[in-house]
Formats: sequence, C-alpha cells, structure tokens
Amino acid sequence: MTINGLSLSLSNMTTAVEETPLAEVEALVLGRYGMSVRCTRISCERDELFHVFSADGLQYILRMSNPADDHATIDMQIQALAWLAERAPHIPVPLLITSLNGETSFAAKVGDNPRRIIWMTSFLEGLALPKSVSSQAQLRNIGISLAELGLALRGFNHPGADRVLAWDIQQAAACREMLPSTQHTDDNKPWYLVRAGFDYFDEVVYHRLIKMRSQVVHADFNPHNILMDEGRHDEVSGILDFGDMVATQLINDIAIAASYHTDGDHPLSKVVEMLGAYHRVLPLLVEEVDLLYDLIITRLCTAIAITEFRARLYPANRHYILKNTGVAWDGLQRLAQVSRADAQSILRKACNLE
Repeated sequence: MTINGLSLSLSNMTTAVEETPLAEVEALVLGRYGMSVRCTRISCERDELFHVFSADGLQYILRMSNPADDHATIDMQIQALAWLAERAPHIPVPLLITSLNGETSFAAKVGDNPRRIIWMTSFLEGLALPKSVSSQAQLRNIGISLAELGLALRGFNHPGADRVLAWDIQQAAACREMLPSTQHTDDNKPWYLVRAGFDYFDEVVYHRLIKMRSQVVHADFNPHNILMDEGRHDEVSGILDFGDMVATQLINDIAIAASYHTDGDHPLSKVVEMLGAYHRVLPLLVEEVDLLYDLIITRLCTAIAITEFRARLYPANRHYILKNTGVAWDGLQRLAQVSRADAQSILRKACNLE
C-alpha cells in the first residue's frame, strides 16, 4: 500500500507458511547442529518457531523465518544479539547457537515452504509476564530493563533497521488502510476512537515526533516478550523476540511498553512506575515525555488496526493474533477518559520534570 508517497509492504503480514512436520525439523537439527532432539511447535505470528529439547537435557529455540522477510532484517536481529552478548552480557537475551559449519544462520528448504533463513538460540528460563504476580517493583524493573536495553543498543547500526515497518509508531498513518470500512463495522467496537487517534497523529503528533532523537530499539516490549524469574516475580529473567527492531524515535520504545499497562486504578498508574524507573536509567527530554500520552494511544490504535486486519485474513490463527487486542481496546477506551493536559502533567511528575 502507498500513503502520501510512502510505500508500506504488508507481505510479511499476509504471507502464510505451511506447517513443517516436526520429524523434518528434528532431522534438520541433527544434520545442521549435530544434535539428537525432540521438537514442539510454538505459536508465532508470522514465522515458524520450535522449542527444541536435546538428548543431553539442554533446550533451545529454532526459528524458521517467514519467506517474505527481508534477509537484512533477519541479519539485523542476529547481529543485535551478538552485539548485546559482547557489550552487555548482563542483559538476559537469547544467545546465538552456531551450526556445525560455524554459521549463526543459514538458508534451507524444509517441508513444503520456500527456502527460508533458519537460526537457533538458547532457551531462556522464566515465567511469562502475564502469568506472574504484578507489583510496583516489577513494573519498575521492567522499565529499568527496557532502559538498559536502549542504552546497550546505542551505537548499534544495521541496514536492516532502516526499514518501513507497520508496527513502527512513526508509520502509524499507513495503518489507517487496515481499518474496516464504516459500512462493514458491525462488531460494536469503538472504531471511532481508533480513527480519532490516527487523525490526531496525522495532524499534530507526527510533525513533533520526527524531531525527536532516534536509534535502533527493541520496539515490542509486550508482556509475552518479557520473562520473570519464577521464584522472584519482580525480577526480569528474559527478553524475547527482536523481530520488530527498527531505527525509530527512542520515546516510541517506552510508549510501546507502556501501552500494555493501562489497567491500573488510573490508566496511567502503572505507566508512571515503569516510566519513572526508565527515566532514572535513560533520562528522557520533556519534549519526549509530553508526546508519550499520544504515542501510547497511537500504539494502541496501530495494534488494533494490524491485529484485527490479520485476524480477518487468517481466522484459523485468530486466537493467537488477537491475544493482546482486548487489552488494546480496553486501554484505548480508558485513556480516552484522561485529558491530554492531565496526562502530560502526570507523566512529567513521574520523571521529576515539573
């Protein structure tokens, strides 16, 4: 699709893959990595993902990338993990596993799919954030972890990061075309809030956002990508899924993370815990903080537009695709009850900027 001269490819959202038989995956791992393994399938939005159990008791994750994904984008993820392993080994991210030939990735045809990039990482132990017990300390540690990751990625550059990605908040205008037409919106969902969010982004937010500082960021700190220590639910034990990494405005990273935490007593009560901790590690500018409320709303609108669009395309995978969408709808409606001025004041205070 093209909007205002901007070309936005949706191929990696609309290209489905055939399920590869587990026996073929296990044979691939034996041949390429020299491991006798048992594999199970993990639900994944656009790739094929497998939990690998080796005969010696170790566990891994094997990823077969979507054939529509650009090779530079995949290499960016791999190089970012290598960068973090070398420069910030304290950050709990997956470690790359090399093949018998010393490769961190390779192209192969497996099953009935075209040749795809395949790579393996270590398996991170932990409890998925939605299954953990929430607390203020947990929210603060999530903010700290994201800030530390942002600091560690400073200086990381890769051609694959300079891409047009629908999930990137600065590209939100392009997501408008994914909305259902008004005459076909009969699901009783408040689509008018989504359209209003995109309108304000187009008219005001975008022009301010593009002036903010940029770098490569994780860009998908959603609860399913954060693991907590099973014995200490306050401690982050793993950060997963670097597939949405992109060069974008730094403030977008915390906006994305915050968009999943609008369910407190006040829509911003959890956000301020996370934001304050983030700011103490990676200080934000007042201009960035003043945009945060609208960026959270924009992210929620984007998430709703994309996931509802994909669910209409792939009804068989609807449950997985929409796993966070109910939270997005709830968050959007709750934030709509907060005035922009009040939100900016609350968020400034969280960062001691007032």
